[in-house]
Amino acid sequence: DAAANAIQTRCADRLGLDLMPTAHGIVEIANAAMVNALRLVSVQRGYDPRDFVLVAFGGAGPLHANRLAQEMRMATTIIPMSPGMTSALGLLVTDLKHDFSTTMIRPVDQLDLELVGIACDQLVDEGRVTLNREGVAPEAMDFDRRADLRYVGQSFDLTVPLPNQVLTPADLEHALTTFHRQHEQAYGFSAPQEPVELVAVRVTAIGRIVKPQLRRLEAASAAATGAVQSTRSVYFAETDGCVDCPMYDRYRLAPGHVLEGPAIVVELDSTVLIHPGYHGQVDPFGNLILKPASGPGTPRRDRVSG
Repeated sequence: DAAANAIQTRCADRLGLDLMPTAHGIVEIANAAMVNALRLVSVQRGYDPRDFVLVAFGGAGPLHANRLAQEMRMATTIIPMSPGMTSALGLLVTDLKHDFSTTMIRPVDQLDLELVGIACDQLVDEGRVTLNREGVAPEAMDFDRRADLRYVGQSFDLTVPLPNQVLTPADLEHALTTFHRQHEQAYGFSAPQEPVELVAVRVTAIGRIVKPQLRRLEAASAAATGAVQSTRSVYFAETDGCVDCPMYDRYRLAPGHVLEGPAIVVELDSTVLIHPGYHGQVDPFGNLILKPASGPGTPRRDRVSG
């Protein structure tokens, strides 16, 4: 009630709008900011978001995810179990990593590959000492070698992989080919005829840890309607008003359950909103998979929000 009163008096009345469309506009502004952030790490880096799956986590992420996926034309969204704790889980199961680098600004056509190899080996030794200090067994250590390259005269560079072995002219040629391809992807052009220079060599020291196995859940033995707690009125722009949405208890959902949108899924640490025209299906690990109800094709472009 306090939120509705604040939106009515501070925004809707001043704009001459009704309460719900005004509140929807506020949510859409937040969605637009998140869409811009997604474009920054995808489109502006040369990646087509339609080729990827959106994974939503955090307390508020699953509330906005369906709308963001629709705007980005991403056909599949995954909501893990307990999304509010996904970051903490990731911290506990992620391998140990330490990055080391040394500057080596030299034209590629004048490189002494032996010196580059020596520089990488020294960084590997630093990484091995660090991982030893953290109690990582030698057989659980990996070392990822890379190089920063750029066209001569540029102030920005791209990182390409190097082999974990003695560097050969063929390896250098492969690194150059990768650099040109990445430049084309990131900036829309490449210039293989232009001179390239090495900026730095890098090594990531990785300490592999034992990964826990995700628990498989028992398949559903009853209809998903048994998990409905209540209904709630939710405003969607494409419905031109509020519609009653079933509210599902996520802890009572099981693999095989399919939830038709619009719907709400609640749990202790987050809330999932499934929009009209979408459905959610529970997989064997309890993940909720959101897709357009019409199939795996391109989501509709209607202006919607929860």
